[in-house]
Amino acid sequence: MKVFLITVCVFLTYFGSAVKLPSSFIKCDFKQTDFQECLTTAVQNAIRQLNHPFNEVNLLAIEPLEIPSLSIAAGSRIVFTQQNYKNLKFSGFNETTCSKVEFDVDTKTLKLDCVVPRFRIEFDYDLHGQVLLIPLYGKGSGWSIFHDNHLVLTFKFGEYEKKGKKYYNIIKNELLMQPREIEIDADNLFDGDEEAAERFKKILRENILDVYDDVKSGYEEAYGKIFAFILDGLLMKVPVADLFGEK
Repeated sequence: MKVFLITVCVFLTYFGSAVKLPSSFIKCDFKQTDFQECLTTAVQNAIRQLNHPFNEVNLLAIEPLEIPSLSIAAGSRIVFTQQNYKNLKFSGFNETTCSKVEFDVDTKTLKLDCVVPRFRIEFDYDLHGQVLLIPLYGKGSGWSIFHDNHLVLTFKFGEYEKKGKKYYNIIKNELLMQPREIEIDADNLFDGDEEAAERFKKILRENILDVYDDVKSGYEEAYGKIFAFILDGLLMKVPVADLFGEK
C-alpha cells in the first residue's frame, strides 16, 4: 500500500550558519553515564515547549500542527476508497509522554516509545468508494479523536559534514501506531442524506478499530513522514556537537 503526503507547505531555511539548541532545551552529552535517561527527559521537555515554533532551529509548533493536504491509499479488506484530506489541524501532540527514548550511537538509531493521551484532527475530506461493504461518498468537513495512542518511532540517521561541522539527517523512519479507541464524525456524507449518514456512522463506530487496522500502515507511513519532517528541520540546523557533544 502506498501513501502520498501530498504537500507540507512549510518552508524551512536549511542553509546558513549553524546554531545551538535553545537555552530552554536540555542538552545530553554522549559521555554522560546517564545519557539515555537524560535523553528521555530532554525529549519530554522539548515536546512540552512546542506550542510555539522555534524558528532559529527550524522547529515547527505542534500545538496545533497544521498540514495542508494528505492522502491515504485504500485498504485491502474493508476500506476500498482513497482518503483525501485538506486543511488538517492536529492538536494534543504536546501532551505526549515518552516513557523511553534510546539512541544507539554506533548505528545512529533513535527510538522513542510514547503515548499520546488524546489527539484530535480536524479536516476537510473528499471520499468516493466503499467502506464496510457500503458505497460511500461525500465532500465536507469532519474530525477524529485518537485516544491513548501508543507510538513507537524509529529514526535512522546519516551523517555528513558542512562548513567543518558534522550533522545528522534522517535516512529512514518507521512509526508503529495503535490507539485504544477512535471517535470520528463528518458532515455531508452521502451528499447530505442524513438518514443514510447516521446509519453508516453507527456501523462505523461499531467497527472503527477494524477499519483503522485495514489502513493502519497508511496512517503510520504518513504520520511518520510528518514527524521525520519536523525533526529533520532541527537536525539540519544544529550540528551533532551542539546536540550531544563530541563523541
